[in-house]
Amino acid sequence: SEYDVMDQDAIIASALDILSDEATLKNDMGEVLQIRSSNEDIQKILYNLFYDVLNIEFNLATWVRNMCKYGDFYLKLEVSEKYGVYNVLPLSTYEVVREEGTDPENPNYVKFTLDPNGLASGATNTIRRDQFSLENYEVAHFRLLTDSNYLPYGRSYLEPSRKVFKQLMLMEDAMLIHRIMRAPEKRVFY
Repeated sequence: SEYDVMDQDAIIASALDILSDEATLKNDMGEVLQIRSSNEDIQKILYNLFYDVLNIEFNLATWVRNMCKYGDFYLKLEVSEKYGVYNVLPLSTYEVVREEGTDPENPNYVKFTLDPNGLASGATNTIRRDQFSLENYEVAHFRLLTDSNYLPYGRSYLEPSRKVFKQLMLMEDAMLIHRIMRAPEKRVFY
């Protein structure tokens, strides 16, 4: 929630906008993502996935911005056996819990649990309320792995500036209180 407050600051919001814009620039051929493969069928399938299903030309900038802001970004993949991924829904970082190492027989097993308290806010009303646990193949988890202390989650780009931002907010509040307290004294003097 502190990252949301920080995002309301003009300078921090602009920095996040610049990060997402720079990360999603189009190349000289007008593509956000260039797909190369020796197998032409694979190339067509991936092009369809990224440009038609995921619509990265429109969605990627917002996804990158949220990933930089929170350190994590989750997409719920709607998958069918016949067609593969046919739709994606962004999930709120407040609602998703990544669970690792829950199966002793398979230490690499990962599942995602949707926090019922987060669902009560109605932020993702497109997901059925009885669907709280998602398998690894149903979720695309993007994270910034810059610090192992935050594992299994990523670290936000804003994390190093949290302390300074809090100090700035306290100084602004102190300045405002000082001006309010001094105003009657100035009026009496005049």
